[in-house]
Amino acid sequence: MFIWRPAGRKALDRARMIRDKGFTLLEALVAVGLLALLAMLLAPAIRAVSLAEVRVREHVSARETTSRLETLLRDSVARVQTMPDAVGAGSVTGSADALSLWVRMPMSGKLARLHVILEGEDVVVMMAGRGSNPGIPQVSRLDGAGRNARFYYYGENETREALTWASQWEYNHLPQLIVLDLAPINGTIRRIEIAVPAQARFDCDFDSGFGIC
Repeated sequence: MFIWRPAGRKALDRARMIRDKGFTLLEALVAVGLLALLAMLLAPAIRAVSLAEVRVREHVSARETTSRLETLLRDSVARVQTMPDAVGAGSVTGSADALSLWVRMPMSGKLARLHVILEGEDVVVMMAGRGSNPGIPQVSRLDGAGRNARFYYYGENETREALTWASQWEYNHLPQLIVLDLAPINGTIRRIEIAVPAQARFDCDFDSGFGIC
């Protein structure tokens, strides 16, 4: 049975079908606006989480580097050797930004000069002398460990009449304590305190020509 409908009715039905299948322009604009508002509200939280993650990584890296530096210093100070006056430098000499030690190498038993230098935010470690590779200093760098770092020394003064703290050590006798203050992490003070063994003694065949054992 044929039913006639006006052309206008067909157009209206078609428009209704199209509208039912999708969004109107107004609905799309409202959705975009809501998404933009949500992104704006979440942006600070996302940025804070990202910054926190970066800080955690930096702190973990700093602690690992500090641990390596402390192990190096403790091992080296434990092997400090006293030297005769003819050498011209004490077994331990240092300033606020550098430390030098005469140490005995564990494998060869020979002496070498270890320098620990605070250079900007890094720590430069240099080994020179017969106990290392003659004429070719061995240099390594610990990144990020030296920021705001300073060495301090505790021991007998020049006349050996009293104990004192000093930021410079140029005596022939050994200090009792070497301290390295590092930049705080999250407000926590980081400090490496190393006792110098009193039993360290000069024990080698000293060559006055070369000025070394």
